[in-house]
Amino acid sequence: MSEQGIRRLTAQDMDDSFKLSSFAFQYSLTPEILEKRLKSLKPANNWGYFIDGKLAAKATVLPMRFWLNGRLVPMGGIAGVASWPEYRRQGLIRKLLLHVLGVMRDEGVTVSFLHPFSIPFYRKFGWEVVADSVVLELPPAKCGGFPMRGGMRRIERPLEEMELLRRLYGRYAARFNTMNDRDAVWWETRVLTGERYCFIYEDEAGEPQGYMLLTVRDRLMNIAEWVYLNREAREGMLAFIVNHDSMADKVQMKRSANERLPFLLNDPRITQTRMPHVMGRIVDVRGFAGEYAFRPAGAPTRVRLRITDEAAPWNDGEFVLSVDADGRGSLEPASAGDADVPALACHIRALSAALLGDLRPAWLYEDGLFTGDAAAAEALEARVPATPTNLMDFF
Repeated sequence: MSEQGIRRLTAQDMDDSFKLSSFAFQYSLTPEILEKRLKSLKPANNWGYFIDGKLAAKATVLPMRFWLNGRLVPMGGIAGVASWPEYRRQGLIRKLLLHVLGVMRDEGVTVSFLHPFSIPFYRKFGWEVVADSVVLELPPAKCGGFPMRGGMRRIERPLEEMELLRRLYGRYAARFNTMNDRDAVWWETRVLTGERYCFIYEDEAGEPQGYMLLTVRDRLMNIAEWVYLNREAREGMLAFIVNHDSMADKVQMKRSANERLPFLLNDPRITQTRMPHVMGRIVDVRGFAGEYAFRPAGAPTRVRLRITDEAAPWNDGEFVLSVDADGRGSLEPASAGDADVPALACHIRALSAALLGDLRPAWLYEDGLFTGDAAAAEALEARVPATPTNLMDFF
């Protein structure tokens, strides 16, 4: 009997998987890049829907970790979601997504992120926009007026100084929510690739305080990655950008939507294009509540939550969120004795946006995405940290 249904891919399936990705995402891989992809991807992280023994659709769940309120939390990164056109509109992707949500929950992964081809499509399955990015475009001269107290050191072979770059990135990433905790393979196969030049900013004492990955081509300076640990490093690297004014007419960089750089420029009238960057969803609300670092307060907080989640029935129901004075949380099913606890109702999307992203509970209440008692919205607002989001990776 021919194979039918969902299963993990094996090494023997990977060639078919790459063929489907190449067709669906309209790219071709050189042998060198294909070898690196094969090194970074594990067949067991890929799920396929098979019809008559043939791979009809697939989805990848990357085992990752991300920063959330100063802690590293396991995360399932959804990628490579695709199907052959002859099998589309048969609900195969829906079945795959519902399946991998259950797998993540069983494996103790409470959060999932993805980069959507269609935001409305993934909203149907509980993912919501949690972080935006902004592309800044400006002439190099606009970065003028800042001092260079230290100096920039060019790294000839970035892979040989990967550990230094990882340390700088890690200290920077911990300041934000949604930032990826990169391992060595990620750095080798996804960051330190291509023809990017790498520069380290060192302060007056010779201590590294930031780095920049960039290209300069056709009079465009593209800053692929910019990390700075303090004001001195940021100002020094702005002065470094100005030094390219004879080579580039325009500087382009993709930054967090929380970036304050435009305000700091002498003339902040520059082109800024803001776009949704990543969607996230809470996979398991009870497990997530126990991992989440709420804001400490003088007294415990209790809020009743009526959560709607059509794609993950274990999240769908009425719960009581309890947060102690130190910010430790727990979520338990509500009982008849909890009737007097201030209550909110929301979809898993709104809850994910509030706890993972930049949207505040108070804003969501004002906009009608949280409904119920104003006191409950105020209590939740007081306990959710205002940590900005950022994500420099794409998967």
